Amino acid sequence: MDPNHPLLRLARELAAPTTPGEPSSRPRLSIVRTGDLLHVDFYGSPFEEAFETVCTALCDDEVAPVLASVSLRCPDQGMNGTCSFGLEALVNRRSSFPALQSLSLQQNTPETHNRIVIGEYEEGGVLGTLLKAAPALESLVAPSAPDRSFFELPNQALRYLNVDSGYDTQNFIAHLAESSSFPKLEHLEFGEYNETYMDDFASHCTPKDDYRRLFTSPAFGSVRFFRWRNPVFSREEIAELRALCPQKGLQFQVVRCSAESI
Repeated sequence: MDPNHPLLRLARELAAPTTPGEPSSRPRLSIVRTGDLLHVDFYGSPFEEAFETVCTALCDDEVAPVLASVSLRCPDQGMNGTCSFGLEALVNRRSSFPALQSLSLQQNTPETHNRIVIGEYEEGGVLGTLLKAAPALESLVAPSAPDRSFFELPNQALRYLNVDSGYDTQNFIAHLAESSSFPKLEHLEFGEYNETYMDDFASHCTPKDDYRRLFTSPAFGSVRFFRWRNPVFSREEIAELRALCPQKGLQFQVVRCSAESI
């Protein structure tokens, strides 16, 4: 790669030593070359120019074909309580990422003040577009659930899928139950809609029948590990659903976490 390529220039700029009192939210970019492939890790606010520069550079004809992994992380900053990854720069050029095996976007933790999502309230089909552009993708971590377009292509390579609902489940569980897209899926994590400050938040959560369909569907047959974050059902209801899963040796884990400001 040309030493003056925008991606490498930005990495050098962000590698400058920090000064006393400088905020820890300052953007940072790491690029590791393994053979002919690149592994990129970016930390910084999605609202700042550095983020847009990185996303644009990843689509460059010299970079996109040799990307093996991309990790995008952000500080706990936002507008109106939301920290939004705008990924249009990654998909608008319709670039292809034939070597990309891992894409990770930072998810929320209980102590996060600003809800991390993709796009505004829905991710707008960005994850489906990226999946189509990366046929070798095996691992995806995302803070928002993808829409139906994510399930349009059969026989995708994904083995590890970890998504949170964000501000809208987009019927993720129902779509997955009906899908033949991921025959190699082994590790599945799903974070249920968790805007518990809303009086009617449970009405926005995934219906129990959708989970019934998923756990008895061929789409779930290859799964060996399932982590379920913040289900709205009782322990007895979860046990009933767990009993529907036919796999022997399935690791089934429930995690409940929340944060409350007083």
